[in-house]
Amino acid sequence: MANMDLLSSDLGLLQLGVTSFLAQAANYFVFVGVIFLLVWKLLAKTLAGRRIPTRFDFGLPQVTREVLNTLLTLLLGTVSAVAIVALYRAGLTKLSNGADWAWWQSALALVALLVFNDTWFYWWHRLLHHPKLFKHVHAVHHRSVDVNPFTSYSFHAAEGFILGAWAIPMALLVPMSMQVLMAAQVVGLLNNIVSHLGYELLPRWWLRVPLLNWSSSASYHSLHHSQFNGNYGLLFRFWDRLMGTELKDYERVFRAEQGVEATRAVDPAGREVPRPL
Repeated sequence: MANMDLLSSDLGLLQLGVTSFLAQAANYFVFVGVIFLLVWKLLAKTLAGRRIPTRFDFGLPQVTREVLNTLLTLLLGTVSAVAIVALYRAGLTKLSNGADWAWWQSALALVALLVFNDTWFYWWHRLLHHPKLFKHVHAVHHRSVDVNPFTSYSFHAAEGFILGAWAIPMALLVPMSMQVLMAAQVVGLLNNIVSHLGYELLPRWWLRVPLLNWSSSASYHSLHHSQFNGNYGLLFRFWDRLMGTELKDYERVFRAEQGVEATRAVDPAGREVPRPL
């Protein structure tokens, strides 16, 4: 999304949007492609014990669909970025270059942004699981049951815009260093990719460390894709624990030898979901 180069650019908004979209798409697909090649291909045998099993194996049709959905998500992310630039140029945001921020101020602000991002994600995510919304919007993302790095940004257009738009109210309402906002977006992107990695790379002792215990994992979100009705958080487990929506078997299956146990994909009514086309 927006960065200091965007904010300081003299380009018109349309030209800025086009160049930003092309740069984001190129950087994203190179980065995700390298991760996919490394984890799913080159190290597949080495990491076989870390593979999160499902009954549905992904294939080229799924990846093709995910790439097309991702292009739309990135396009809508660019719209959000350009909107922030337009608001900044109009003097309506509280963004700054953060030159006078102490390191601890930046660190606290980053934590606050991540908590806000996770809160935004959790509650929108739960809303999108409402039956009237799920079948029209969120079902696009859930067509991918055997998740992989390309699943990370595979959303319906409406969901792609909503989930990425959390930065707009923050830019408007909260005094914020642009560098911190950029860092929060990078952390969010990396976490999203890890959550959809399809491999559990975290060690078993992770859950025994008090602070780390509150973070999500690939197993955590993969359970959401296979069971649908729980584990709505993406960065942290806080809201799921507080609202009683954490899937009860998570810690047990995290410790399982292969990351999580093979689970059949079922809908909220307990019916097995057909293999995605």
